[in-house]
Amino acid sequence: MDMWLRTRRLPVLAAALAAYATLTAAAGDTVVDLPSLGSDAARPLVLFAPILACIGLTFSLSSRLPAAEASGSRPVARFDQALVLATVLTAAAVAYAVAVLLDAHIASTAGRNTAFLAGLMLCVRRIAGHQVAAIAPVAWVITMMLIGNTGSNGQPHPWSVILLPPDHVPAALAATALLALGTALAPAAPMLRDAG
Repeated sequence: MDMWLRTRRLPVLAAALAAYATLTAAAGDTVVDLPSLGSDAARPLVLFAPILACIGLTFSLSSRLPAAEASGSRPVARFDQALVLATVLTAAAVAYAVAVLLDAHIASTAGRNTAFLAGLMLCVRRIAGHQVAAIAPVAWVITMMLIGNTGSNGQPHPWSVILLPPDHVPAALAATALLALGTALAPAAPMLRDAG
């Protein structure tokens, strides 16, 4: 367990979660005009906060000692899955606390979006490796900014997930399902070998 704690570089993940909490609290319900191909709809600034948590999680999970982990008797895969769930639950708790304490309803989406983007990152990690997984959440957020809405009224497409309002139940279910799939895939080795 001690080796797993050192190897996963948890202080980096803790710093990423602290940055996530800071951005979530600072952003609150702030919306900004960002370039979009679909409309001129303003986007919540809090959309960018989950990227910080996902990058920290990706870094922690990519810090490995493959030979020692394969030969050891500790359930390293279960530790990694617990780390994923603890990270997402922490992010959701922070988002909920910000929403309640600062009366920032939109900030609560940061927790759901962290679950969705972490699940996406873990699925991409399984298919393409750590390097590609690190950019998957960033790519999804930027892509949804550009094409995630329709028409001049700026209504988000249902498949965008991260752009949907806080009380959108199908978005919460999609985020939960993707997180569950990603967490289940977390112990598996990438299908493509990472360089180095």
